[in-house]
Amino acid sequence: MEDNRRILIVDDEQDICEILKVNLDNAGFSADTVNSAEEALMKDLTKYDLVLLDVMLEGMSGFKFAEIMRKNPLTAEIPIIFVTARDTEDDTVHGLGIGGDDYIAKPFSVREVVSRVGAVLRRASGRKPKDEEEKSLSFKTLKIDLVSKAVTVDVNITRLRKKTGRYGACIATRHGYGYYFDENAEIH
Repeated sequence: MEDNRRILIVDDEQDICEILKVNLDNAGFSADTVNSAEEALMKDLTKYDLVLLDVMLEGMSGFKFAEIMRKNPLTAEIPIIFVTARDTEDDTVHGLGIGGDDYIAKPFSVREVVSRVGAVLRRASGRKPKDEEEKSLSFKTLKIDLVSKAVTVDVNITRLRKKTGRYGACIATRHGYGYYFDENAEIH
């Protein structure tokens, strides 16, 4: 049993929805189905632990729906598995590139889908929900507020380096990523 995690199935083929729902429910999940992205957007998506999403839907495509989910901070971390007949390499790369956690081509093995749902949920369980994320970063006596956004980061880092005296050398730059505290830096 998978501790009754909630799954939303978004597919315009009713028989596929039913097959997936029955098998996911039997595996211990709690699955709901909708037949369009528009119908899915009317649901409270935050109550789902994972979305199984067809790409070729009537109206809004599954790709567009996934992009909307990823842009919304409340749904950005909900895993998405694409289950679709669009199985070219470009489709797969695009689906994973816009935030899909897995991509399964139709026709599929129901056992494989259930297994992949479990695997994605296990990987996702290491993610912290937005409301549980750390609001500050601390190292020894240095504390950095992650919620406040500095307008000019470089100026503030320069000031911080000056204020911390000889330990200012420990505030290092990693190009392309940002700043970090290097406890192995040479202190003068």
